[in-house]
Amino acid sequence: MTNLPDILSEALSRIEPHTEARMETLIAEFSRVPLSGEDRLSALAGTIATVAHIRYVRHRSVFIEALRGWALEITNLLGPRPSLLGPDGMSGNIHAAQSLLMAGIDGLLRSMVAAGTHAQHRLVAELALLVRLLGRHDAATIHLVITAVKRALADPEWQCGDRVTVLLREQTEQLTPTAALERLAPRGTA
Repeated sequence: MTNLPDILSEALSRIEPHTEARMETLIAEFSRVPLSGEDRLSALAGTIATVAHIRYVRHRSVFIEALRGWALEITNLLGPRPSLLGPDGMSGNIHAAQSLLMAGIDGLLRSMVAAGTHAQHRLVAELALLVRLLGRHDAATIHLVITAVKRALADPEWQCGDRVTVLLREQTEQLTPTAALERLAPRGTA
């Protein structure tokens, strides 16, 4: 049996320089979209949910957990980096930002298919791009985004391309006797 980290290391090493450049360009384009912090995270969460729903139907939970694990590793290893979060008063078009990411990912994958890139290397490139966006945040924010993605995917009314709302206040609100429970994220099961 092949060791999974060896497969991932090999796949990462096979990402071509032009693919790497396209990934960096997409990240830069996404960072220039005028969005508040919550809106930017919501666009990222919506993209992750859409990718998981479209491409990884049978392995959705594995994809999401791989994304969480890699993002946490990046944030722990590299420490703080420039945030992609905009000022809180800024509002923008979440759908447009989400569409930008989806179109960029689709274009990246199409070019890799045209170049004859193996499916596992395309998977790793897609994961690497999303991890780079998610890994720019602290661990609490990463968990908040992944929780929002999981909630959306479990919601029978959520559809591909729909907004996945991420509320940053959920990580700062304390559970107190007077807390508004309808505004707090679920924190496990009883």
